[in-house]
Amino acid sequence: MKELYNGLRIFWGDSHLNVHGEDIFFPPLTSERLDRIFEEAKRHLDFLMIAYYPFKWYSKKGFVFESKGPAGQFIEEWRLIQEAVAKWNKPGEFVTFLGYEWPGDRKRYGDHNVYYLKDYEPLDYSESLLELYRRLKSTDAIVIPHHTAYRVGERGKDWNYFDEDLTPFVEVYSSHGSSEGLHGLPFLDRIPAMGPSSLEGSVLEGLNRGYKFGIIASGDNHADYAGVWGNGLMAVFAEELTREALWKAFKMRRVYGVTGDRIKLYFSINNHIIGDCFRIRSQPTIAVEAVGSEAIDRIEVIRNGRVVHVYSHLTSHNRLEERKEVIRVKLRIICGWGPGEPYKFKKIEPKKWVGHLSVSDGRIVSVEPCFTYFGQRIRRVSEKRYDFAFLTQPRYPLNPLLALHHQSNFQGAVFELEAPLRSIIEIRVNSETLKFRVEEALMMDRIIAFSEEAEKLLYEQFEISSKEINPDVYWHNSWKMKICKAVPEEEYRARFNWIDENFDEFSGSSAYYYVRVIQVNGQMAWSSPIWVKKVY
Repeated sequence: MKELYNGLRIFWGDSHLNVHGEDIFFPPLTSERLDRIFEEAKRHLDFLMIAYYPFKWYSKKGFVFESKGPAGQFIEEWRLIQEAVAKWNKPGEFVTFLGYEWPGDRKRYGDHNVYYLKDYEPLDYSESLLELYRRLKSTDAIVIPHHTAYRVGERGKDWNYFDEDLTPFVEVYSSHGSSEGLHGLPFLDRIPAMGPSSLEGSVLEGLNRGYKFGIIASGDNHADYAGVWGNGLMAVFAEELTREALWKAFKMRRVYGVTGDRIKLYFSINNHIIGDCFRIRSQPTIAVEAVGSEAIDRIEVIRNGRVVHVYSHLTSHNRLEERKEVIRVKLRIICGWGPGEPYKFKKIEPKKWVGHLSVSDGRIVSVEPCFTYFGQRIRRVSEKRYDFAFLTQPRYPLNPLLALHHQSNFQGAVFELEAPLRSIIEIRVNSETLKFRVEEALMMDRIIAFSEEAEKLLYEQFEISSKEINPDVYWHNSWKMKICKAVPEEEYRARFNWIDENFDEFSGSSAYYYVRVIQVNGQMAWSSPIWVKKVY
């Protein structure tokens, strides 16, 4: 089925990084600050759609509040954004798009981001969404709703106002949570002040009204770091890494979304791929192929807002002794934890993790970054070795917005290995070294804990010794690295076909379908829909 996507590559990006100007939370917006944002994004993303945030936070008598909308001070900041986006667009290497969060009546119509194909386009202050639509018709622009499932009239999407030409896709997931609207799944629950959520603004409400749009996920991050793992990423099927090719894919709805892990997802119906609309004379045949970053639990097919088929992947796997001598596995490492609340430490520096991962025989096929903040590096040394340098923060947030918009400040990566079962994996980090066979990696996980550092820290700051304290506290405040149990290829790769024999009975001769992938670690992917109409 993957062959249907011949000529199209998957590119990964963040379509929703909010960048603020100076206020009580953020430093002045300078070209140096913007260069840092783009430089870090380029290290682990293919593209970035920056969303300038023309609002400011103030404090009055201790009450913190957000300004209603833009004023004269935003003109200079917008100019800096325009210049940085133009400067960092490098076709074939890293692509940027100019954009902003619409500063009109968000309460009434819901939150929307505006993005442009070209550089140096204007910041539009239209109060009405309909007026914004009208004014953007004269240029190459798109308008993308996000966190749609908050209450309509309270920042949720009002589906009475929608333009398919200007909105080729909608954000289903971000740091706020999921706006999908399907029962049984977590809803928008990460920012309690904006909740509760409501089905009337959900993505499914828009699809059930007959609108045609793609589905993506993206960060909605406000801490200058693009592509935070766990807050959502956007995948695009495009011919090449240029603005024009990505824009063409946007307009054709060749997009999908993931929560964090970069799940590769190929979905088609009767040889039509995501974003397509077509007519059929027989029953639709759904074909799905997914390559996860962790074992795939199940894949669900949704038709007209209801799950109509569940493919359970973890039902039959080869036993270890039946596997070939040379196998493919994915091995995830995670760094983090460390000291934090409720202990009132004076100051804790970020933790540096410097080391490498290597295999004695075989090769490292690919590496997937799982980053949440600045300072992460992975470098290929050879086909058998990668060096890494991670930087993790203490458990208490660096500033209030990190608490809202970070899943957590863990850093890590997923290494795909092709090696014999006897091959030795070596992981060296700081002063610690672990060695184990690929065969052993498939059996259990491993943890490196720097408990002696925690004991020293507690003594230096509180003069507390091991004789007078429950020793659990050293583990609770230790920096740790987890080397997860390796996942064999047959568990992270899935493929199936399914014929919807009940299409006529339950769809009313027309339907939209999309698929949802769920890994055992809770990471998910949503495809964009395919629309089908029966011809008699």
